[in-house]
Amino acid sequence: MLHLTDTHIVRRDRRSGIDTAAYLRDALTCAAALQPAPDYAIVTGDLVDGGKRREYEHFAEIMSALPIPYVVVPGNHDDREHLRATLEPATFGGSHDETIRFSYDGFKVRLIGLDVTRPGRPGAHIDDENLAWLAARLAEAPQHPTILAMHQPPFRSGLHYLDVFGFRGASRLRKLIDAAPQIGRVICGHIHTVKIRRWRHALAMSAPSTAPQSVPELFERRIFGVRREPAGFAVIDWAAGAGFKTTVYRRASSGAYSPQ
Repeated sequence: MLHLTDTHIVRRDRRSGIDTAAYLRDALTCAAALQPAPDYAIVTGDLVDGGKRREYEHFAEIMSALPIPYVVVPGNHDDREHLRATLEPATFGGSHDETIRFSYDGFKVRLIGLDVTRPGRPGAHIDDENLAWLAARLAEAPQHPTILAMHQPPFRSGLHYLDVFGFRGASRLRKLIDAAPQIGRVICGHIHTVKIRRWRHALAMSAPSTAPQSVPELFERRIFGVRREPAGFAVIDWAAGAGFKTTVYRRASSGAYSPQ
């Protein structure tokens, strides 16, 4: 599975400091050449930068070059109404409820997408109804290897300027994950860099943004420098008997991607 995140596409006629559309195209070109090829893809939120319909049209146009199916979960920059109105229903599970969520069972690994964002706010939240929905999905296939996807990481990343906004309900979500040994990966974005946490049987991991970033370096909650974070994406492999393996690909200044 190809894991893209935080693509932050803007409308075609807008110019900003970073050409996020060009970086996404580069990532898709690299992903299309991978061997073995990914079976499907997910974008874990912040598909666009301003939540505008024209931005989603631009995003959909770029993603049409991807020769495999893809699904999305929303991030705090996304607008659910415009997302649904622009993208194909299959990309968000066809849900017309307020919350975008899905269980994608088309391959040997099950992918469950959660909507944990609060519109316009960087913090995250999962309520009782969504926890109950997730518990029901997990009970349907307790032996089926599963990936759980969302936008914000359900763990403290160590980036205080983002952790301060919190994730309401994260402790209850983690208890649910701990009780579901079929979950091998919990994947997310939002923080534009790679952070990894281990919970019993599950590895929780954020992927890098498809566009380069400047990420603050922190020590004891104080910023002491800024690190240039290259563009990238992740690929998650699963094989019977071997389980899950994640590879992060990074873009060099030459434009070429290489595994790390």
